[in-house]
Amino acid sequence: MIEEYNAIKLKEEKKRSDRYKYRDAPSGWILVAPAILLLTTFAYIPLIMALVRSLQDYNTGAFNNLANFDYIFKTPDFLKSFSNVAFFTLISVTVMMLASFFFASLLRKLNVKLADAIKVLIYIPCLISGIIASIIFLFLINFRGGLINSLIHLAGGAPIAFTTQGYWPIVAILVPTFWLGFGYNTIVMYAALLNVPRTYYEAAEIDGAGFWTKTFRITIPSIRNIIILMLVNLITGSLQMMDVPYMITQGGPMNMTLTPSLYLFNSFRDSARPQNATIAGSLIVMSIIVTINLVAFRLIRSKKSEEL
Repeated sequence: MIEEYNAIKLKEEKKRSDRYKYRDAPSGWILVAPAILLLTTFAYIPLIMALVRSLQDYNTGAFNNLANFDYIFKTPDFLKSFSNVAFFTLISVTVMMLASFFFASLLRKLNVKLADAIKVLIYIPCLISGIIASIIFLFLINFRGGLINSLIHLAGGAPIAFTTQGYWPIVAILVPTFWLGFGYNTIVMYAALLNVPRTYYEAAEIDGAGFWTKTFRITIPSIRNIIILMLVNLITGSLQMMDVPYMITQGGPMNMTLTPSLYLFNSFRDSARPQNATIAGSLIVMSIIVTINLVAFRLIRSKKSEEL
């Protein structure tokens, strides 16, 4: 009798859930319809059009298989831009991750009100566009009359051409980029550190663990997923970097600060270059970004599976 009663009850609950599911379906579709329409209009359709054009000849419109991709891969400047980004990423990611981690650790030890005030101050640059930040730094590093060169002149030194001399152009690109992103990454890291239970540290201190032991055995494993997401944001941000190098160095000197996005921007404006090859290059950059994100989500998912 009990088994029959349970079977009847489960059957009634299933019917009720199915009835609610189909009843709520129209309202659900109405809610997501604007998002689907916008994504289809401004993302999926342009993506399909770009994919088709990347396989066509620019002049005749005839399909030329992968000729545009072959052209872009054989373009030295395009390949140079990726080596530049790899170098930029190695430096910027290392400095940004270390700086944001240690500064967030410091904020965690401060008074709450003082920490909140500092967070507001360091986040302000995040509200500034890359163009405006570049203009600010151009005033600072200007060869004639810039604040830094004026101070160097007062100290008796020779002025530095930050946009053309030696490795200074790379510094001129990385410093404003770091300034723009430091506040955001620090606050994200700070939020991650707040989620690490203090009892872990108290137990480790009882066992005699020092700062570095707690950092590598407790803190970093506990915020692993946040670190992965920050790495993805920084790497993909480097691949998409365009405004700062365009404003400060225009990709020079000798393409030293050229990035893939800046190369594609310049290539698209150059009528002498095949536009469809530029589209193929943009699809390559997009594919790299998508791959990086898929790998990151895979790592996060595997970590969650281990925790379960």
